[in-house]
Amino acid sequence: MSRANHPDYDIRLPQWNAPDPHFEFVERTRKKTLLGGTAPWRVAPREKRESVHGEASSCDSLLSVHADAIVVGAPAGTSEIGFMMGLYAVLIGFAACMFGWGAVEAIATLDPNQADHALNLSMAVVSTIAALFFLVAALFFFRVGFLTPRDLPVLFNRKTREVSFFTVIPMRFWTFWQCAGVGEVKTYRWDDAHARSYRLSELTGETMRSSYLLALLWGDPQQARQCKEIVTIGYKGWWEDELLWRLYEHIRRYMEEDGPPIQSGERLRRSGTGQLPQFPPEVIAAAGGPALSEQTVHGLAGIRE
Repeated sequence: MSRANHPDYDIRLPQWNAPDPHFEFVERTRKKTLLGGTAPWRVAPREKRESVHGEASSCDSLLSVHADAIVVGAPAGTSEIGFMMGLYAVLIGFAACMFGWGAVEAIATLDPNQADHALNLSMAVVSTIAALFFLVAALFFFRVGFLTPRDLPVLFNRKTREVSFFTVIPMRFWTFWQCAGVGEVKTYRWDDAHARSYRLSELTGETMRSSYLLALLWGDPQQARQCKEIVTIGYKGWWEDELLWRLYEHIRRYMEEDGPPIQSGERLRRSGTGQLPQFPPEVIAAAGGPALSEQTVHGLAGIRE
């Protein structure tokens, strides 16, 4: 079967690749995300009764299912970086130890009466600065790999027709005593969400390749044409975004057409390391209570365990 006839590529949206038809992006929004001000590759219609894809799929992005809500993960939850970040932390930490040992030796041999005192002093200063830099770098990679949230969940409540998500606390290199994570939970109306896909160019080795992200945007309640929130969902698509839009179609059918919380034969996402952020009790209560067990969800998908 050719790609043109394959149901997974049955996208109902034309390529847009032009300035956003609805939103303007202020500087604050541009700084919060790389997508701020980027021309969308495809634009979903505001009327959410319209289908955007012939197929619906959770695309290995469903984190949990509640009685009245589903929780979808973000691209951050698909990256398996724990091993690499741990390796970087060990190697750079070893370099920090070597420079630290050199600094200790240089300081121990300092003697104003020796002719090479100035050289030893310079080596002590340089080694100390290098040791501190590599130590902070090792801590940075350790924090990225093991102290960041496993995923950034987004909750879609079809009973209240609301979407809840976490704000992100960015990782900063020099503030090694602080951990990146999630901040407050924000809730917006599903009816006010605007779906977009974006194409980004990434350099991987010696070649450039295109990646795609699926995002939901909300305007400022005071100035509707100014984008206030951009939330990415799902995963990072490579070379095309047709498959990525199946996730939005799954969410759209769930919210608008009483569609299933999980498609037949699909499973919950279990990638990433670290803890999964927990929504406040009031958000969980509005979703119909705690999440269903994994076995129950897989039963809804027709999977026998």
